[in-house]
Amino acid sequence: MKKLLLLAPLLLAVLACTGTLTGITGAPVYICPTPIVLTPTPLPTFVPIPGYPTLVPFPTALPPPTVTPYALRPPAAFYRGDAVFTRSPQAARFRLVNVSVVNTPAGRTVAIWELEIKNLSGSGYDVFPAYQSYVSQLVGGSTGVWGASTNAAADAGLTATYEAISLAPNETRSFTLAGFIPYGAAPDRITFMLDPTTRPTPPPRLPGSNALVWRMDTNPYCSAAIADPPGGVLPPP
Repeated sequence: MKKLLLLAPLLLAVLACTGTLTGITGAPVYICPTPIVLTPTPLPTFVPIPGYPTLVPFPTALPPPTVTPYALRPPAAFYRGDAVFTRSPQAARFRLVNVSVVNTPAGRTVAIWELEIKNLSGSGYDVFPAYQSYVSQLVGGSTGVWGASTNAAADAGLTATYEAISLAPNETRSFTLAGFIPYGAAPDRITFMLDPTTRPTPPPRLPGSNALVWRMDTNPYCSAAIADPPGGVLPPP
């Protein structure tokens, strides 16, 4: 939480000039473009006992493979690389592109994660990834809020300017964020708060609500994603 508070003065200064960040209240979704074919596992075959003429029945025939649509929605965590879409009231596409860890010479551990955001609405999308995104769980199960900071970026050798921006319609931007985590740890979940305009009650006062959560491994069921709509802009819901 301390690292997030470092960004609070910057956030207030930016909002004084640009207005309120865009809040997304609709649930994010990932949809595989092709159905998943699930083939039943064959039952074991009984082997006849030598010397006994008794016939041993074979297993019954397997049911046919089932074809199932595959989609992910909260509270399930999305996979790294999944193209996650929202459309209410802001249509956008989010992707966790890459995650890495750097142990600095000063004896600190920095988590680095790269987000890609595309505005699929016909109007601007005001977003502040360094405020809305953070490491929310470590490998091993520890949970918390390990937010982005310019000090962490500098320690990792990155040049980062954290600021709120407005994405134009059909514009795609990538954001590289860095935050301190406990020494020797590794991130297991990355969270992006889609609605930074409201916070849950009671505390903790996280930077928003409507969490989009990614896990670190890639999707074992589907490696493709639905295509962006023609013209790049989703119609209103």
